Amino acid sequence: MSDDRNTLSILVATDNHLGYLERDPIRGQDSFDAFSEILQLAQAYKVDMVLLGGDLFHDNKPSRKSLHQALSLLRKHCLGDKPVSIEYLSDPLVDFGSEFPNVNYEDPNINISLPVFSIHGNHDDPSGHGNLSAMDMLAISGFVNYFGKQAQIENIRVSPVLLRKGETRLALFGLGNIRDERLHRTIARKHMTMCRPSEDTDKWFNLMVLHQNRAAHGPKNHIPEHFLSDFLDLVVWGHEHQCMVDPEYNHQRAFYVSQPGSSVATSLSPGEAVAKHVALVKVNRRNFKIDKIRLKNVRPFVLEDVVLAQVPGLSPQSTEKEIVEYLRVRVEKLIAHAQTLYNEQLNKGSEVVEPALGAQPKPLVRVRVDYTGGFESFHPQRFGLLFADRVANPRDIVYFYRKPRSSSAATTDTRLARQGLANESAIPEPVDAVHVESLIGEFLDDASMHMLVDLELADAVRLFVQKGDTDAIAQSLKTTIVDTQKIILEQTLSELDINEKKLDEHIAKTRSMRRKKAVEDGKGLVVETQSSRDASQPAKSSAATDIATSKTNATTDQKGLSDSNTGFGNGSDYDSSDSGNDDEDDDDFRQAGEDLNLPKGRRSAAARQTKPSLTLASKRPRAGGRVAAKASEETDMPPPSLVARPSRNARSTLSAKQSSNDTKSEGAQFSGSEAIASDSEESVEPTPVANRKRQRTAATTSSASHATATKRGRGRGRGRGRGAMSLQHSSASNNSQLPVVNIDDNDSDDDFDGKDNSENSLEPTNASAFG
Repeated sequence: MSDDRNTLSILVATDNHLGYLERDPIRGQDSFDAFSEILQLAQAYKVDMVLLGGDLFHDNKPSRKSLHQALSLLRKHCLGDKPVSIEYLSDPLVDFGSEFPNVNYEDPNINISLPVFSIHGNHDDPSGHGNLSAMDMLAISGFVNYFGKQAQIENIRVSPVLLRKGETRLALFGLGNIRDERLHRTIARKHMTMCRPSEDTDKWFNLMVLHQNRAAHGPKNHIPEHFLSDFLDLVVWGHEHQCMVDPEYNHQRAFYVSQPGSSVATSLSPGEAVAKHVALVKVNRRNFKIDKIRLKNVRPFVLEDVVLAQVPGLSPQSTEKEIVEYLRVRVEKLIAHAQTLYNEQLNKGSEVVEPALGAQPKPLVRVRVDYTGGFESFHPQRFGLLFADRVANPRDIVYFYRKPRSSSAATTDTRLARQGLANESAIPEPVDAVHVESLIGEFLDDASMHMLVDLELADAVRLFVQKGDTDAIAQSLKTTIVDTQKIILEQTLSELDINEKKLDEHIAKTRSMRRKKAVEDGKGLVVETQSSRDASQPAKSSAATDIATSKTNATTDQKGLSDSNTGFGNGSDYDSSDSGNDDEDDDDFRQAGEDLNLPKGRRSAAARQTKPSLTLASKRPRAGGRVAAKASEETDMPPPSLVARPSRNARSTLSAKQSSNDTKSEGAQFSGSEAIASDSEESVEPTPVANRKRQRTAATTSSASHATATKRGRGRGRGRGRGAMSLQHSSASNNSQLPVVNIDDNDSDDDFDGKDNSENSLEPTNASAFG
């Protein structure tokens, strides 16, 4: 692409996670060093713009230090007298919708020399009062053009940012992170609208950036590639941290996908161990080329798997000292290998960037030890003391795990597993692998809540824990009460006599309606994040770093259709082969386009009058007679029924007095997670005990068929209303039910609460056009 006057160059990076481990004395500056290098590369390669694919910040509420350093880096590298060679053509109210709706480099009060365009990710997404995020702070300060924010989740409308340089026209589509289950449902129901320029539709290069799960971790917690529109030329995929910059061709949709990955390792998984790159995308008319640029200021990370049963000289009878010595030697070799990789990283990186980590930085080292077969584990932190001054993560160098047992062995220990007595020596899961949503179903029964909805409660707790929204629980409780009152008043407007029984019926009906809506919105579902999963994606061989012609001439001629529909494919089909691996390459070039260097904040009258209008995205027939399949309408799955059960560590004792010395009945003792078994003629009625002290109550009845079960809260239940509870076990009733545990938690939902900004200069669209 030697035609610099018509070549639009973009430096693409995703998942910078500024502020990750900022209090760590060794790794605290890693995220800022990598982001500083990215901005230095943008200046060195003289790109026209920088495109960020979400998760610029690691925390939803970044600290003052993180915000200060981010603003400092943006001001240092983005302000200047260098003219911007790209022309902005679309409506800023539709694209940005902020208090100052304008692209920042056309603002006469700000002297921007390097435009930055960014969407939000799942870490820095809008939340809380006002539905704002840290990206809104950067946008209002004028350093970042923040786009891709949706006001409504149920009906999504994606309008492109239209840019032009010479004869190259770029339609930049952005979609900030939405919970995968909700976005999956919205697309499957054909409620996502993609708008395209109506003028010279086939002359626009269509690039989309999004931040969602790409690899399948379940039926609906990812976005299959075939869900995206087939008119796209290139998709930049954020959120996945494994670096796969080389474009991968999707044959079903005929577009390319590039996954730059993260610029800093936020988990000790195989995907993070891949060499870190950023993408230099050069677009010339309808063609594009991607060059990889190796990052220098990335802490080296090495990982190794060890199976103790396959190590010569080790056996289950080996002492801890022997195992520690073997692993110590392995770690020594990994540290030496990490230094070799770092030297190679410095040599392949850009010469304009100074190394920020020094000549011999402390590496990240991870040894995953499979101790299946009777081997004993030891304390990982004690082992890390051997390398406290040589590695950056001495506390978690070693990770012990066991392979799943065979089905026959599992069958043998079924009863023990149910009682929670099996695998007593198993290493507990890491704290970051526990999903807060799953705890709601463990401690609360859906039937025990009179007004609150369990799914809304789980979502509010998630916002409180993961997003740091301290007002989430109080705000959701207030919303629940107000909404319930409003609906009940509407339902009972014509009723003159309202008693307590009718009021309870209305509350139950209102709660059922809200729970159904919560299920449709995907609230309370457990989401597997990048940091909590061991992202070991299979590597693919990838090439295609040369110029990639996005479509053939025959296909391009059909892009002019603007009245048809866009098919999203069948919602039940999934493409799970979304992994790859890359290495590095870089290419130097200089930009041109002096004829577009107009004064800042100025645009010619002709340019303002010839803004291309946008229409609904078009669907075109594919070469070879292939027609995109229609999206299948999703059927609403009934919500899973929640079973009341005590905590895992709670103990339940059932004692009975019998008149004769019969054989001791089965099930005299139960584990905390096992339901009390009873005949259809028996029932268990919970009777709360006023005294919350940990105590046991013994059976006092003399009847042969009457027993008392005593349950006391332990572990996580202590201090949260889980006091002792005595359960009367009677044979007089014909119904059987499980014990119910009540906890006075007031939680609900906190979701997007912004206004609908879809009314703009774009033509009204119809969601049914997607099929």
